Amino acid sequence: MILTPPSRGGAGRRDRGAAGRQRTVLGLASVAVTVAAYTLIANAYGRPDILPSTRTLLAALASLVTGQAVVPAGGHVHPSNQIAHLLAQDVTLQGALAASTARVLFGLGVGGALGILAGLAMGWSRRVDEYLHPLYVLVRSIPPLALITYVMLWFGHGESHRLIPVVYAVFTTVVIPTYHGVRDVAEIYVRAGRALGAGRRLLFARVVLPAASPFILSGLRYALLIAWMTTVGVEMLMGDDGIGYLIVAGGLWASRTEIRVDPAVVMVGILGLATVGFAMDAAARTITDRLTFWARGRRA
Repeated sequence: MILTPPSRGGAGRRDRGAAGRQRTVLGLASVAVTVAAYTLIANAYGRPDILPSTRTLLAALASLVTGQAVVPAGGHVHPSNQIAHLLAQDVTLQGALAASTARVLFGLGVGGALGILAGLAMGWSRRVDEYLHPLYVLVRSIPPLALITYVMLWFGHGESHRLIPVVYAVFTTVVIPTYHGVRDVAEIYVRAGRALGAGRRLLFARVVLPAASPFILSGLRYALLIAWMTTVGVEMLMGDDGIGYLIVAGGLWASRTEIRVDPAVVMVGILGLATVGFAMDAAARTITDRLTFWARGRRA
């Protein structure tokens, strides 16, 4: 009689499910503790012009989401009355996040594609690498926001001067992981492919590219963070919409005699930005895990 070990498939899935639930519970607990700690500190500090209470933040959030001014319990009026000014301009939190998300996705799509192509070419061809690598080292040293003024000379004050720095930032970020993903493919894979008669084109498509895909996807996930940082920076400097504009122009109120900031507007914008960024990173992580499931055992 032949004895076979019991299958670990079902047990493995149960273990992963339990670990996932534990991570979710711990994550929610950390958020709850943070909110409770902030509420206690804000109430004890007593400076709503610097550290607004949780009720003030919730009222600002409701106002910016619904488009109607909501006064928090206790009758507190926002120190700059900036929410009314924003609502008069039809500025909402979801609209600002949608505009910024569109720029991030555009930069990720265009810049990511260009970065992957450049990284693949430099990693696969030594001649291309020797020709382009010095240029890339020079280009990647330029901060994306430094391009805004020069781009405006070419395209004027429009959407292009907000998109091109994001594309550039993503491009320079994606090149390196793609390049090393191709160059660091295990030599045993390449030798095995050649021993089986694979030509240069087939070897690249069936061996090198799949082996480098985890590096490429990880690079795109990191580029998502860079895209958000660049987008918000561009909007804070030159934008007339988006979450960066909401944080700066929405939180700043000026007249001939004074400049004041509504911290509730600023914090709501920052929290909205953090929430959307977290959700997009979680989606990117899930997609990466699904596309590179075959590499899970090797990573473990």
